[in-house]
Amino acid sequence: RAQSRGFPSSWLMASEGEFRSGGKNGDGASPHYPFTILLPWTLGDVMVLEADISVEGLNTVNETGVPIMAHPPLIYSDNTFEEWLEAALNRSTKGLKLDFKSIKAVGPCLDMLRKQTEKGRVQRPVWINADIVNGPNVFLGLVQEKYPNVTLSVGWTTRYNANRTYTQHMIETMHKLVKDLPQKVTFPVRAVMARAAWPHFSWLLRQSERYSLTLWQSTSDPLTVDDLLYIRKHSAPHQIYYDLFDPLLSDFKQLAQKHKSCLSRG
Repeated sequence: RAQSRGFPSSWLMASEGEFRSGGKNGDGASPHYPFTILLPWTLGDVMVLEADISVEGLNTVNETGVPIMAHPPLIYSDNTFEEWLEAALNRSTKGLKLDFKSIKAVGPCLDMLRKQTEKGRVQRPVWINADIVNGPNVFLGLVQEKYPNVTLSVGWTTRYNANRTYTQHMIETMHKLVKDLPQKVTFPVRAVMARAAWPHFSWLLRQSERYSLTLWQSTSDPLTVDDLLYIRKHSAPHQIYYDLFDPLLSDFKQLAQKHKSCLSRG
């Protein structure tokens, strides 16, 4: 990931319409609702600043318990989460997406976030992300206890294999974990594996108006525009967020807008 001013890269994670209105009319493929792309800290069209968070010296004799800005396998950083949060609140009014890489970082970070919120400084959307297959009750319990006014982003740990995809059992298990929670929930889904499992995800989206998907892409994934257009055709625009790279991002955006224009004229 690109770096900017010593901080992890900023990510445009969600549509401007969703964050400003919270409504169902936002369209992740509309030019008015920008796509997810890697952007430096200072660009104005970033909607959300993402923080990859671990713990200093994680699982070593040097572990301190201090939340830091680091993506595995890194366990040391020049920036603590507290420093990042202070900079984010001072320099920007963007939404925050906290991506926890260790359950040990969750409690301390939510405590810091709550203190800043009580001071009136966090007047913006907050997303909290974790792969919760391991220890979901701990993560979800901490969120409910310490900082419940968030959008939950909870997903599955995946490795791409052309012959494997998400199963109905996986998706039903996730639904059971979050169905009674009060928060909006977005499920990060590896986009290259989503089309083959679309009947399962379509079922998931029908279970609650609180649910959405965030389609993400690894640089090595053989994802195609056709895959994305298929999902777009079979879902409502407000149900899907995009975390994609160029040139695929631009190609998809162009074709999606062309298709939308044709429908409008028709």
